[in-house]
Amino acid sequence: MNKGTRQAIVEIIDARFTAICANFSEILRGELVMAIDLAGLTGAIDLAEQRSYTERLNRIIERDHQQWMDANGRVA
Repeated sequence: MNKGTRQAIVEIIDARFTAICANFSEILRGELVMAIDLAGLTGAIDLAEQRSYTERLNRIIERDHQQWMDANGRVA
């Protein structure tokens, strides 16, 4: 895989992160998970980058969940 293709893949992932931070949705989450997995499988990103992206996504998901809990109240 050439450097330009790898850069394009990273840009796609970064664009999805920008979109999901602006407005979280399960559709964007699915796209981002798939993009990260495919980038890792094709060798566009290494395992450390893949883990970093996954951890970043997990923090975003946790933050969205916490915001939902704060807005809707916790159920005992």
